[in-house]
Amino acid sequence: MLGLANLMLGIKITHEENSITLSQCHYIDSLLDLYGMTNCKSVATALIPNTHLEEPLDQERESFLALNVNYQSTIESLDIQHWQAFLHLLKYLKGTSTIGLTYCRDNQEPPTAYSDADWGNSRVSRCSVTGYLITIHNNLVTWKTRKQPTVSLSLVEAGYKALTDLACELMWFRHLCKEISINTEDKPIVVNEDNQGCINTANGDFNTNSGQMKHVDIQIHFIREVISSSIIRLSYTPTTSMLEDFLTKAVCRPELQKKMNCLRL
Repeated sequence: MLGLANLMLGIKITHEENSITLSQCHYIDSLLDLYGMTNCKSVATALIPNTHLEEPLDQERESFLALNVNYQSTIESLDIQHWQAFLHLLKYLKGTSTIGLTYCRDNQEPPTAYSDADWGNSRVSRCSVTGYLITIHNNLVTWKTRKQPTVSLSLVEAGYKALTDLACELMWFRHLCKEISINTEDKPIVVNEDNQGCINTANGDFNTNSGQMKHVDIQIHFIREVISSSIIRLSYTPTTSMLEDFLTKAVCRPELQKKMNCLRL
């Protein structure tokens, strides 16, 4: 008879009476060893707050940089900025290698989601960043952060693009829960959103025929359809209470630790 799994796909599994914790300490240790950072001093955040990385001069060169430490001495100053950010990230991983995701079975909280976006903080492309996460029974199960492919003309538009991505993910998530017999009570999933303009637009309180939002009309109607179908329900949440805030920007250590504690990290 097989025992409990302790290591799977490089992920360490720690079993407790009413919970399991998933961590990647083995992978992080091997990564630090690969780049000669085993004995480095750790730092408190993955990225220094207010850091703005420009686009690399050469994408292929930037990829090679991540594989070969010796290449650092031959790259331009703009690439060095990325290299320094990469080393900072390794130092952060050094100090957080034992931190993992903890999954408990102590409650039956329904699925909850958070959606957010910055607005044009990339100084080169001016594209915004989407960030969202999903929890069920207060356990973090899905998260995503990515740069949006197109420029948004307003914070509302940037938030709406993020909300659209999350809505698509939630539609898939509901089907997955039914497939594996997780009861979601067929109630709308509450989506926490701090952009009141985005909420008003989604709930039909904003005239989409105005020039400000007409160009994203399809996304607007999609979200309204998802709401009317009782798939999601938008709920205003103050920015300070948004758990996914660190997915769209670099935050200070106290704020990051607060979010991590709420997400059982």
